[in-house]
Amino acid sequence: MNNTQAVESRKPVRRLLVAAAVLEATAGVLACAGLVLCTVAVTALTRQRVARMETPPSELARQRWNRARAATSAGMEAWRGGPLISDGVRSRTEKAGL
Repeated sequence: MNNTQAVESRKPVRRLLVAAAVLEATAGVLACAGLVLCTVAVTALTRQRVARMETPPSELARQRWNRARAATSAGMEAWRGGPLISDGVRSRTEKAGL
């Protein structure tokens, strides 16, 4: 095989590689465009949902945070104060008559 035959046999392979590169670049551009469109749609839907809410999300978060703090404080106070005894259950010292 001489030099010109080797070069000519590589041309179809190069064409395939160039075609593949062009297709991959096109797919990448289309994927980025699709991602942008999806982001815009989700953002618009989220804004519409927030606008329809009676209480803004920041206020809901503040309310939930205050509830969690109150529950934590109550739990800590109960833990520091010792075991709680419910009405129907007596402690061991009461059963022993001490």
